[in-house]
Amino acid sequence: MTATAGAGAGRRAALAPALVPIQITSLQVGAAAATHLFDRIGTWGTVSLRVILAALVLALLPGRRLGRITRRHLPVVCAYAAVISGMNFAFFAAIDHLPLSVATTIELLGPLTVALAAARSRSDAGWALLAAGGLVLLTAPGGLSAAGLAFAGAAAVLRGAYVLLTRRLGDDFPDRTGLVAAMILSALVWSPVAVTQVGARLDGRVLLLALAVGLFSSALPYSLDLLCLRYVTPHTFGVLLSLSPVISLAVGYVALAQAPRGVQLAGIALVVAASAGAVRTSLTRAPRPD
Repeated sequence: MTATAGAGAGRRAALAPALVPIQITSLQVGAAAATHLFDRIGTWGTVSLRVILAALVLALLPGRRLGRITRRHLPVVCAYAAVISGMNFAFFAAIDHLPLSVATTIELLGPLTVALAAARSRSDAGWALLAAGGLVLLTAPGGLSAAGLAFAGAAAVLRGAYVLLTRRLGDDFPDRTGLVAAMILSALVWSPVAVTQVGARLDGRVLLLALAVGLFSSALPYSLDLLCLRYVTPHTFGVLLSLSPVISLAVGYVALAQAPRGVQLAGIALVVAASAGAVRTSLTRAPRPD
C-alpha cells in the first residue's frame, strides 16, 4: 500500500511541471477576455466580478472543508486573500494600459526574482542581469504608459509573494480548503466594489464574459498552481513560468491583434532566456539519485 501510494505521488510529482503551460494558457485567455469588459464595467468592475465569480465556482466544487480552518491558519489565508486581490487589480490595470505580452513579461520578473533569491553563484547573477536587460529593452522604446508600467511592476511584486504563499497554503491544507477560504474572503472585500462599479450595467453578456474571466484567469489557474506547488519548489515554479511571455504573445496577437515592436520582442526573448538559463542551472545543480 505504501509502495503504491509512493508510486502515485511520484507520478504526480513528475507530471506537476506539465500543469504550468496549462495554467499559463488559461490565465492569458482569461486576461484577453477581460479586456472586452473594461469598456463596459471598467477595471474595478471587471476585477470585482472576476473574484466573486471565481470564488463562487470554487466554493461549489468538492475538495474543501472550511470547518478545518483554525486560528493558526488565518494569517496565511488572509495574506493570500490580500495578495490575490492586489495582484488581480494590478495586472488587469496593467493590461488596460499595456500590450498583454509586455505586462506579462514584466510580471514574470516577480516569480523569477523568487527563483533567484536563494541563488548565490555568478551564473545566477548573470541570469538576473539578463532579465534586467530584457526589462530595459521592453520599456526603452517609449510610448508605453507610465501608469501601466507601474501597475505591471506592482503585479510582479505581488506575483512573487503569491508563489510563496501558494506553497505555504498547500503545506497547510491537503486540499483546496485554504484557496477557497481566501477566495471567499477576497470576494467579500470586492462585493461593495461590484455593487458600485457594475450595478445596472450588469447584463447577460457581461455576466457570461465575467464568468469566463473568473474561471480561466482565477479558479482554474489558482487550483493548478496549488497542485503544482505541492510537488515543485517555488524556485522551480518561478523558472517554469518562463513560457508566460511566449504564450501571452500568441494570445495577444490572435485574440487582441497586438503585435509588439522588434525591440520589445528582443526584451521578451532576453527574459525568457534568463528564465530558461536559470532552469538549466538549477537542474545541473540538482543532486543525482543514487
